[in-house]
Amino acid sequence: MRVWVRATQLRQRDVAWLPDELGFGRVTASRECWEWLVKDQSDAEWLLRAIRPFARIKASQIDIAMQILEHRIDSIDDLKEIAEWADTLAALNVRSRGRRQNTAAMIQGFVSRND
Repeated sequence: MRVWVRATQLRQRDVAWLPDELGFGRVTASRECWEWLVKDQSDAEWLLRAIRPFARIKASQIDIAMQILEHRIDSIDDLKEIAEWADTLAALNVRSRGRRQNTAAMIQGFVSRND
């Protein structure tokens, strides 16, 4: 599982300064808006730790993302647990609902077929 941090704005100038200021992430056009996307896991973790004390609406999403980032995968059970957290995180994000599949169910199905 990977955690991505995304900031979406209507105007490019509202996100264009972020890569230069923070030293990571990239800005891309997305349909009718602009996105700053952080894919590097260490950068995502640093950013989430930095903004967590100030988060209110997204606090529960940040907490789950931090659990995913901090949890080491040493077994199939660990992977299933993280997949369940990923599903919970996606359910909290309105934009994820239509585009992602149920990760925990996919992993369970794969593991059950190969036991």
